[in-house]
Amino acid sequence: MTNSSLNDSSLNISTATDYPTLTIAPAQVMRGSGILNQCGTAIARFGKRPLVIGGDRTLTVIQPFLQSLFQDPFFQDQPLQTAQAAYGVDCSETGLASLREAIASHQADLIIGVGGGKALDAAKLVAYQSQLPIVTIPTSAATCAAWTALSNVYSDQGAFQYDVGLTRCPDLLILDYDLIQTAPQRTLVAGIGDALANGTKPL
Repeated sequence: MTNSSLNDSSLNISTATDYPTLTIAPAQVMRGSGILNQCGTAIARFGKRPLVIGGDRTLTVIQPFLQSLFQDPFFQDQPLQTAQAAYGVDCSETGLASLREAIASHQADLIIGVGGGKALDAAKLVAYQSQLPIVTIPTSAATCAAWTALSNVYSDQGAFQYDVGLTRCPDLLILDYDLIQTAPQRTLVAGIGDALANGTKPL
């Protein structure tokens, strides 16, 4: 290339700002057996009034894990004011509206999503809509929803309607192997199949 070519005003030079930002990973990932018990300080960085969103069954299963977490000595002087809300049958407009009401009622400053794909999609989307930080805690290996900057929205009858691209991946992903083991074995098999089909690297 000659000097004259370098000075050619017709040369089309693209800058980084010409391209959309690609969000590919959570800001922080904490993983390991029993890791949930060690995440108190990490969660408290984001807020003091978390709303825990999940399905009815998941909220019951995770209760002992959360109680152990919130009894951490770290919270003795700064206790978290927590509340829970079920997302409904699906991540639907009806369920999202109900979750927004729960956020307002609790005056939540942080969303903690627990469960499988639809629960985490609902938690991520309502956090995005409410401009709140989001922590995801998957209870199953069968989905990548705890990782991604995307939520799928369904009808109240469970039919897929559309997806929403989010501006960022979760602020914190907590992968507790002990919690994952409480899920049926078929979900692990499904997760392996999902990772192979999508070409993603398992956590």
